[in-house]
Amino acid sequence: MIKVYIIDDNRIVREIIASQLQDDPRFTVVGSSTATEAMKEVLKARPDVITLDVEMPDISGIEFLQWLMPKFPIPVIMLSSFTEAGAKVTLDSLQAGALDFVQKADGSEEDFLRMMLELKNKIRACAKTNVSDVLNRNQKTSQTKTQTGSAVSKIKLIAIGASTGGTQAIEYLLRNLPGELPPILIVQHMPEYFTGMFAERLDSVSLLKVQEAQEGQSISKGNVYVARGDHHMEIGDPPYYNIRIHKREKVTGHRPSVDVLFNSISRSPLASFCAAFLLTGMGKDGARGLKALSEKGAMTFGQDESTSVVYGMPREAYEMGAVKEQISLDNIPEKISELCFGTANSYN
Repeated sequence: MIKVYIIDDNRIVREIIASQLQDDPRFTVVGSSTATEAMKEVLKARPDVITLDVEMPDISGIEFLQWLMPKFPIPVIMLSSFTEAGAKVTLDSLQAGALDFVQKADGSEEDFLRMMLELKNKIRACAKTNVSDVLNRNQKTSQTKTQTGSAVSKIKLIAIGASTGGTQAIEYLLRNLPGELPPILIVQHMPEYFTGMFAERLDSVSLLKVQEAQEGQSISKGNVYVARGDHHMEIGDPPYYNIRIHKREKVTGHRPSVDVLFNSISRSPLASFCAAFLLTGMGKDGARGLKALSEKGAMTFGQDESTSVVYGMPREAYEMGAVKEQISLDNIPEKISELCFGTANSYN
């Protein structure tokens, strides 16, 4: 049974969430309070997971995380409004140690049920995550930071897909990659408002140029393109492979979907010149697309269990034979540099 502590300034919201969790035998609520009260109680309650409102009047979610993480680094799931202001605070929360976020319900019964289902799934997925490892990696710098040779590899494109825990993982990668790389396309499960800010933050820490992808945009060396929230991203036809953005139906429950990107690359002449990485995340998005890429000669990697916040998407891909090499997050920057600037004799 997973012990949950609920933090929200609104008593009614706390009671409703607590009631829903208590009715589920997989959870027990060990506390429910404002952030100020939680500072007095949470260390004694010793929950497995905390749900935390992003915007509170007494103490902000960020301030609470900054107080909590040095003392008791445990999984925290944020409840966020999907506005521009809410997006900024939520991204700040993820940098401060929260693992993931759930959109607050819009007031309708249907959306409340959506929120609770998503919240329960993320609580279960993150409950056993070693948050200390995530925090330590957020501050770690890889030894592979500069180009170590001429580009002798056949790699012309890098594709990355991620979900829960992916914001921290992707930031770690881009912070530790050299600047002269083939184009990098990224799908991170995020809603609108979030991806543009996410791209800006990545751009501020990376030697690469990071931007939110735009319809018709050409892809070029030294650039990273992040799929726009609530939009699928694909690559177009040769010879230019311009980015295509659209809002067709969700795939594996997601838009943007990793499968959509990976499948579009698998249908292109770039497939055999691609290195694709499926990172931490819940569910199975990206697994079939990675399999399609593998069958077309792409170099396919899945993040290993020990460094994944949630070993869901990479596990699905590994179990269906889509992953040619499991790899720790810590070793991915070195692997990318090896593939792009050196020989890859160890990869056959």
